[in-house]
Order: sequence, then structure tokens, then C-alpha cells
Amino acid sequence: MRRTVRSTVLALVLGTAAAVAAPPAWADGESAAHYKQGLAFKNQGKDDEAIASFEKAVSADARHAMAWASLGHLYKKRKDYQKAVAAYEQASRLMQKDAVVWANLGMAYYRVDRMDDALAALEKACRLNPKDAETRSNIGVIKRKKGDNEGAIVQLRWAVKLAPGEASYHNNLGVALRAGGKLDEAAASFGKAIELQPNLADYHFNLAVVYRRQEEVEKAIAAYEKAVSLAADYADAWYDLGHMYKLNHDNDKAVEAFNAYLELNKGKDAEAQKNVEAEIEALGGTPATKPAPKKKKKK
Repeated sequence: MRRTVRSTVLALVLGTAAAVAAPPAWADGESAAHYKQGLAFKNQGKDDEAIASFEKAVSADARHAMAWASLGHLYKKRKDYQKAVAAYEQASRLMQKDAVVWANLGMAYYRVDRMDDALAALEKACRLNPKDAETRSNIGVIKRKKGDNEGAIVQLRWAVKLAPGEASYHNNLGVALRAGGKLDEAAASFGKAIELQPNLADYHFNLAVVYRRQEEVEKAIAAYEKAVSLAADYADAWYDLGHMYKLNHDNDKAVEAFNAYLELNKGKDAEAQKNVEAEIEALGGTPATKPAPKKKKKK
């Protein structure tokens, strides 16, 4: 069976912006005025004007930490992550004990694929505020991506303990537990995520993968069916569902699921398309990507 590419969608959420604060007492008048104007623009949703004002604030006084933090937030909102990194770096140098700034810097590093720096910044944020569940969850996800699955599980267990009502943390823990072969615990974590947020297809898909690995075919089919009912364009779920139907000797449904995958996969993966076409033909069906055979005319 082909390994599904979309095994999970990780809920890595950028930390909230640093809390708005008054300019530092030593900020000069010009810098403070630009910062105040930037806040007004930001509150009005005028991001371009806000950025221009905050840039003037730090140009007038490079020690204006809150202006740097505000710039980081707005650059992040624009998805200009390189500039967000630079702004948060400046803010973190000036506010070394601000956990939110370090958390934001860590996730900005993550967005530019600087994983070691991201982990270091997030761990700094965690030391400053060890009860922040979001930071612990993000540390856990990055640790798993870096191959430290046991370390990931430790952090993710903390995240769900600190914020038991957050579905994404249970999902992330489930992904790490599944990667570590702890399938029963993984199923329980995905089940909790589904209980908290029942209409997210990825959670049902993740649970289905666990059942598939446990060879619980009927349970896997039910979970995959729920995933595609919530997201009809979920190609990987259709692919896996086709195999589960095949194992369950339900060939007609297997052909239907594989054809749904082919429709979604058009022009994306030629090798996968070829393999699925062969599966369908072996089941006695006609691939959606091939014309139906012509019927012979009656003499």
C-alpha cells in the first residue's frame, strides 16, 4: 500500500502578538508619536499605514521594543516571515524576559525553516512561561519533525494537560504517539480531538490510519468515510478507503473510491495514477481516466 502523503495536518499556530503597551519612558518624543499613530492605524485595520508608522518609530529610536514587536506581528500577518524574524529578533534583544516575543520569534523561525533556531526560541519562551500550552504544543510538533519523538510526546502531554479543551493539541499528541507505535493511546488522543472538534476531516483521517495499522478494517472504513464526507476533495482518504474496501471484499465500492482518487489526482502524480488504474482494472472496473470500452454492435 502506498504511504499516504497527507498523514496529518498539524495545528501549528503562531503565537499571539505581544500585548500592546505604552512606549518605554526613555523613548524620544518623535518615536513615541509614531508608535502611537501606528497603534491607531493598527486598530483601524490599516496595516500598511501602521507598518509605515512603526518603521518610523524604530528609525527614530531603535530601542523601541514594542514598535519592533508590533512590526513583527504585522509582517507575520502579511506572511513576510523574513522581515518578521528580523523584527522579532530586535524585540527579543530588548525584551529578553517576554515569553510572547520569544514564542513569536520561534514560530517566525519555523516559517522560514530554521528549525533549530525555532526550537531554541520556543524553549526560551517555555522557560519564561512553562504553563503556556500553545508553546509546548509547538515545541512538541517541531521535536517530532526533528526526529525526537519521545521528547515531542513529553511536551504534547503537557500541552493537553494545560489545555484539555484544545482539539489540535490532542491531535498533535496522537500524531506523535502513532509515530512512536503507541497505537491504542494514539486512537484515544484522536478520539478526544474528534469529540472536541467533530467536523474536521483530518482528525477522522488520522484515526482511520491508526485503525488501518491495527488491521481494524471496519473501524478504518467508518473513519475514512467520515473524512471524505467532511472533505470530498481529500484524495489520500479516498485512496486509503479504496484499499480498505478491497480488503473488505467490497470491490464495487473500492472501484468507486479509487476513481474518486483518480479524479482528484489528475496531473499530479503519474506513477500513483498508473498504480491505481491497475488496481481498478484488477477489480474488474474501468478507471475514470480511461474511456469506457465500446460496446459491440449487434448484427
